[in-house]
Amino acid sequence: MDNLIFDQKAYSEYMDDLNYSQGFYVTPGRDGSVLVGRIRRVGEYSGDLYRKAEQAARFAVEEHNKEEGEKGLLKFLRIVNLNVEPAAAAVYYITMAAADSAGETCHYQAKVWEKINTGYKLQIFRLAPYWLKFSDKLANNFCCIRIDKLMPWMNESYIYYKCFYRAHKELLGVEVVHNEQRGSGRGVLWFKTWAEAESVVNKYAGKMMPSTNMFYEFDLNISP
Repeated sequence: MDNLIFDQKAYSEYMDDLNYSQGFYVTPGRDGSVLVGRIRRVGEYSGDLYRKAEQAARFAVEEHNKEEGEKGLLKFLRIVNLNVEPAAAAVYYITMAAADSAGETCHYQAKVWEKINTGYKLQIFRLAPYWLKFSDKLANNFCCIRIDKLMPWMNESYIYYKCFYRAHKELLGVEVVHNEQRGSGRGVLWFKTWAEAESVVNKYAGKMMPSTNMFYEFDLNISP
């Protein structure tokens, strides 16, 4: 712990992340020498901690299913983003993929407190704010644009909370697909109107993506 220092710029960035995402997204630390905040992103190769988070995610889905009944039944599939806050045991900020009774896979967010000797307590369960269901896309005839050349670590949480949160009133949904062979991915951004889509493109085109040395690259000539 002696090598940890306080970085005001990193801390301000961390607090912005918390205000925007309620803990479901935090910018990964640059290295181990900077003390930023309590909530940290955890990778899938984190051993026992990740396994405990999967148990917490399954618990969250079970609690949701009890509340919603047969019409709202979900099946847990996998964790897509995990942040953990050390507390009395731990607090898990889980973004997960789950399938509904119709077979559609969506992203959901759950905040679960693991209490010492007393099990789990579910504090938040909701559809991820960046996720747009397929039925909504079809029924409302929304439009979309593409953002290209995404790095492997750039997921929906990064795109929504870090890149475009200030445009969240216009941005209805985000989907990211990565191609392992090419080593890059692409994202699809959904909007209600073309005017809103073009406004966002004009605002961000030519600027640097957060925490990178890359510029935004958009493609408006796509179909859903």
